[in-house]
Amino acid sequence: MIKINSENILKKKIGFWNGICEKSLGKLCARRQHFVKEVFKNKNSYGYDFLNLPDDKKMLADIKKFATEQKKNNWENIVVLGIGGSALGLITIQDALLGPLHNVFNKPRLFVVDNVDPDYTDTLLSNIDLDKTLFIVISKSGTTTEPMLLYGVVKDRLAGKDHAKHFVFITDPKKGELLKIAKKEGIPVFPVPEKVGGRFSVLSCVGLLPAALAGVDINSLTKGALEMRGLINKTEAENNPALLLAILQYVMDRKKVRPMTVLMPYSNYLYRFSDWYRQLLAESIGKNKKTGPTPISALGTTDQHSQLQLYNEGPENKFIIFMRVIKHKADPINASKMPKDMAFLNSKKMGFVLDASYKGTAESLAHNKRPNITVEIPEINPKNLGALFMLFEFQMALLGLLYKVDAFNQPGVEYSKILTKQILSQTK
Repeated sequence: MIKINSENILKKKIGFWNGICEKSLGKLCARRQHFVKEVFKNKNSYGYDFLNLPDDKKMLADIKKFATEQKKNNWENIVVLGIGGSALGLITIQDALLGPLHNVFNKPRLFVVDNVDPDYTDTLLSNIDLDKTLFIVISKSGTTTEPMLLYGVVKDRLAGKDHAKHFVFITDPKKGELLKIAKKEGIPVFPVPEKVGGRFSVLSCVGLLPAALAGVDINSLTKGALEMRGLINKTEAENNPALLLAILQYVMDRKKVRPMTVLMPYSNYLYRFSDWYRQLLAESIGKNKKTGPTPISALGTTDQHSQLQLYNEGPENKFIIFMRVIKHKADPINASKMPKDMAFLNSKKMGFVLDASYKGTAESLAHNKRPNITVEIPEINPKNLGALFMLFEFQMALLGLLYKVDAFNQPGVEYSKILTKQILSQTK
């Protein structure tokens, strides 16, 4: 199971001013244990309903039925048109479970268009066979500017064809423009849960439907989330992974004045998880001038050579969360004999070198009194990814209670949407 190693954040390792006393940490977690119960108590309230998604057997059955039915169409491409929470979770699933070369060697290929960049969009649409492509449009409100624009562009490209069969919508099941279009044109609709915000929706149809169409084991994804939820529910104080994560991040920000959180996976497959987490933290907790750690994405070992100088000797305002994979699916070995100065690489497996790089980085930070913790993942598979989603979503709900903010709204985003629509309405 996923574990959290907090050794490099303790006072005995990095000193009084930068670290946390182990005994005090236990007391802090124990005093906030009631927040865990509060989250579970509110599980049917708006926002907190993400907790119930792994229980939705009907949703899973409907998704798998649809995915099976679509096989007869022999789609070569699945193209998702969404943005923010309607895309980042799926991109994480794609990178972690399908890998970087899926679209080269496998079909259906999966593309996620999460921006209205005209060059990218035209390049994609001009180089795939639209007759063999299923487009999934995702917008909870059915009025989100970016996916609705993309829908219009794609529909135009499909002019003269039976375009309805090329679309499936994921939207509010009761209202909205997408729902009206779907009813008028006979386009299949899957629901965005009413009480789940976009950034918490990865384990709903938003993430699971396109994942299933691309061949991901969605049963294992939800099973992992269920197991993590059960672990959070039955463990207490510092043994509770979500509570421990929340307390550590809160203390680093408010007590140790480290308002920047770096999430640094040592795995290319988990790099986009840090993008998903970036939205989760920024939109959930950044609610006023004094509240909201700034999330930063990094990748080990890549960013040892681009960011580590800043983290080791720059301003002491960062809290580092590493993600370490214990077992890799493949582990190439260096069987070549290296020059004398590089002989330490002889007969070394890549996984061993990657892990040594992580350990060296974590220890160098601790040596410089820079607090860091590690989320240890047994291996990258659907079950563990589902558990990671649940762990960090639950942590975010707890952070909302710790900071005394609504972790599930996003008023700062809404105003920019209003202004964008005003500008577009005034321009011909």
